[in-house]
Amino acid sequence: MGGFTIKIAAIVISCFVFIVVPQYGWTCDCSPLQLSFTGSYQLVSAGKDVCGLRLNLPAGDNSNIYGLDLGFLGSVIESRGIQLNLLGNFTHFSGSRDGGSKGIQIGGLGNLHMGAGMQGVQIAGVFNGGDDVQGIQIAGLFNGEGEVRGIQIAGLFNWAKSVRGIQIGLINFTTELSSVRGIQIGLINATKELFGLQIGLVNYVRESPVPILPIINLKF
Repeated sequence: MGGFTIKIAAIVISCFVFIVVPQYGWTCDCSPLQLSFTGSYQLVSAGKDVCGLRLNLPAGDNSNIYGLDLGFLGSVIESRGIQLNLLGNFTHFSGSRDGGSKGIQIGGLGNLHMGAGMQGVQIAGVFNGGDDVQGIQIAGLFNGEGEVRGIQIAGLFNWAKSVRGIQIGLINFTTELSSVRGIQIGLINATKELFGLQIGLVNYVRESPVPILPIINLKF
């Protein structure tokens, strides 16, 4: 079993190194391998991109990751691929519109992206949060975003500036009481404008002749 697992891991890593790396090019600013202990102590400098595999033991920091990011805590400006870190993943502002994450982020505690968007799937034990997201968010406790284009699922609550899609949680609402174009399912659902369906014990739509309705609220 151990030998089989090692072979599978080797195949996955090889795919990233020989498929992802050629796409972005072997350049002096791109390393196929990164081994990080902290942002100051790592195999290659934080300013160098990684096109392949980064191991965060416990934490790594690079400008861009194209490939597979594994370990405890990962920090990046732009990622394209899979990030799987025990504590979480952090995508931070780059000062340009080209940053952000595209792919899959899995964090034991959470995934956070500040000043950068997310396109893909986020899965976290506790929370997902940040700016705009297009895709799917699943969290044990809560999801908090700017604009959501997709699905939010949380054990406790979801909030967003606006929603085009689906929110599922005990409490679902839009901050600043903006609009929902889609579906909210929970005990309490709240928004400013609704173009879709609310299913819950309490459904609140501020811009409505009847602001509060039980069980089902439908408006188009």
